[in-house]
Amino acid sequence: MKKLILIPFFIFINIFCFAQFNTITPKSKEKIEVLKDTLSSKSDDVPKKKDKISLKKILKITTKSDLKNEIDSLKSILKKSALNLEKNRQNDRIRDSLIFLRQNKIENENFNKNNRSFSKYDLIDEPEEISKVVMPLKGKINVTSPFGVRKHPIFGQIKMHKGIDLKANYENVYSVLDGIVTETGWDNKGGGNYMKIKHFGRFETSYLHLSDIYYHIGERVNAGFIIAKSGNSGNSTGPHLHFSVKEYGQLINPVVFLNDLIKANNLIAIYNE
Repeated sequence: MKKLILIPFFIFINIFCFAQFNTITPKSKEKIEVLKDTLSSKSDDVPKKKDKISLKKILKITTKSDLKNEIDSLKSILKKSALNLEKNRQNDRIRDSLIFLRQNKIENENFNKNNRSFSKYDLIDEPEEISKVVMPLKGKINVTSPFGVRKHPIFGQIKMHKGIDLKANYENVYSVLDGIVTETGWDNKGGGNYMKIKHFGRFETSYLHLSDIYYHIGERVNAGFIIAKSGNSGNSTGPHLHFSVKEYGQLINPVVFLNDLIKANNLIAIYNE
């Protein structure tokens, strides 16, 4: 019985071994070289451990640290740009200042060159200032008819004489104070050609029986300006100047007014000495 079992097992081993050796056939040298090249090329295509491809690069993912680095880089660029811009502005200002100084120097040099050919002149003496207090006529003031109630020289009526009559034979008439001309024209009540001037919002002076008037309404006159020429216009018996004064709208005696002006003028003269 044992012999029968061993014989089949020995036959099985021999068949298996011969079958295996029969399937393996030796390769030629050329085929082996080709196989080596193929394996080497495939091994090159496989990425090495040292050359790992980053997943971030493949997916193009930007991290917070990358953004921070980019922002810091932009800040640095902007800062440098701002510094360069300010530096350029300072250079421009310096250049402009230098150009301005150079132009001024050239202009001054040209001015001095031109002035070398000019003749020298003596200084002009300024005229003496006109006094702020002036009489309506030059020379001595002669009152021919006073202020107040009187008999009219033409009509013979007793009536109020609102001013004073001054002796004046077609002479220049002067503004007694600085003021504004408020009225000019013809007085239908017998005053003839007349002019009124307002002074400092307080006084009003009137000049009647004029032959000529040199200023218009609204024009400014100063003390001592020649404003008109005396005459014989209107109801008059001869050439003269009728002069009247109002203070805050109320008639006052022109003689008192003129005497006050003279006193003020004398005080000013003494003070200036």
